[in-house]
Amino acid sequence: PIANNSGQLAQVVSIPPYNLIVFADPNEPQAGAPVTINIVLVDAKGDPATGKQVRASFAGPGTPLDAVATEDPAKLGPGRYQVAVPALAAGVWKITLSVGAEGSGVYELEVAR
Repeated sequence: PIANNSGQLAQVVSIPPYNLIVFADPNEPQAGAPVTINIVLVDAKGDPATGKQVRASFAGPGTPLDAVATEDPAKLGPGRYQVAVPALAAGVWKITLSVGAEGSGVYELEVAR
């Protein structure tokens, strides 16, 4: 099961043959505060996809940022990846998520003041 105790509504980003279920923690990120982008990567059958390189490129009201998601199945569970961001500026961010060379999709995140 996919749980987010913060109450954030997850967004599904389709990058065939994968679906990414993406949500931020905390569910209402604040400007200048840390935020973690959680990504659950599943294949066309709905099974966890492990061992993939997941990248995140942040474009928005502040300095652009590129990051590689970490995968730790023992801690997070299979097919779960995280991107830890020290801080973002207030406003709407478009986060382009890429899975290896298979493709990319966009997740939108609003950061409050």
